Amino acid sequence: MTDDPAPPPSNREALAAHLDALGVRDGTYHLFGAHLDDAVVMDRRPHGWVVFFSERGGEHSLEVHRDEARACADLLSRLRREAHVVFDLVVGPAPAARADAMFDEWLRQRGVTRDDLLADDWTCDDVPWGQGSYQRRYFVRIAAIRRLDGAD
Repeated sequence: MTDDPAPPPSNREALAAHLDALGVRDGTYHLFGAHLDDAVVMDRRPHGWVVFFSERGGEHSLEVHRDEARACADLLSRLRREAHVVFDLVVGPAPAARADAMFDEWLRQRGVTRDDLLADDWTCDDVPWGQGSYQRRYFVRIAAIRRLDGAD
């Protein structure tokens, strides 16, 4: 996730709006204590505000904070370290030439080319797939998809 010069939100409601504006994927965090799988969670408990990573009902890397603002900053910091929470897979996996053509078509349907996107709005990778073959995947920043699809 890119750096944000604004100070971190100091309460859950402001943090929720901030994360939505950044295009953070739903389900990668929860601000009211739910134990979602593979999510960063914030909760208010008798001994303070807690932030942890929830996986299979467990609470991993749990930190206790004395106030909501510090918990918000912790949750935001954890999400900033995870680029996958702000990108969607739009093409692939497919052989490189096919994936390239599919990505260009995906962009064409939105009236843009690769040159119209910011450098950090998209990424691709080639991953091992099957017996010695590689497949290409294209990911686009959720905020950019919203912008391209006119949702912002």
